Amino acid sequence: MNASRRTLVILTLAAVAVAAVISVTYFADFNRNNTSSLPAGCVRPADGFLIVASKTGFNDSMVHGAPAKPWPLITVHRGQNVTLVVCNVDGQAHGFQIAHYFDKTIETIGPGQVVTVSFVADREGSYTIYCDILCSIHAFMQDGLLNVTP
Repeated sequence: MNASRRTLVILTLAAVAVAAVISVTYFADFNRNNTSSLPAGCVRPADGFLIVASKTGFNDSMVHGAPAKPWPLITVHRGQNVTLVVCNVDGQAHGFQIAHYFDKTIETIGPGQVVTVSFVADREGSYTIYCDILCSIHAFMQDGLLNVTP
């Protein structure tokens, strides 16, 4: 084998080894963070909804087929008071928005933080629930739906 081909093989093997180390580190961290307990206050409110941001998306959207299938799905009636508790059990910050209701970040929700939001569902339709902070699981936090029915 000539020197340039040998160098190419060595660089390729090194790249594969680095990718393997990164993958093992990510999935070890993934499993460790997803088995942790919920932060104080991360409890479903009476007549409300709990949204948990983790390394598997909002309410495990990754395992529910997001982004091809919307998740989480929240259905309420027009005129209903809606209370959401949003918790971040991930190691990175996330945002939380609902089109029409919260088009700008409610606030950045840091690791271990809990935010409670309330609003009146005043318009019928389907509204996207999403995160506007680019992160490693961003694609799985773009397709939740708030359905407001008559």
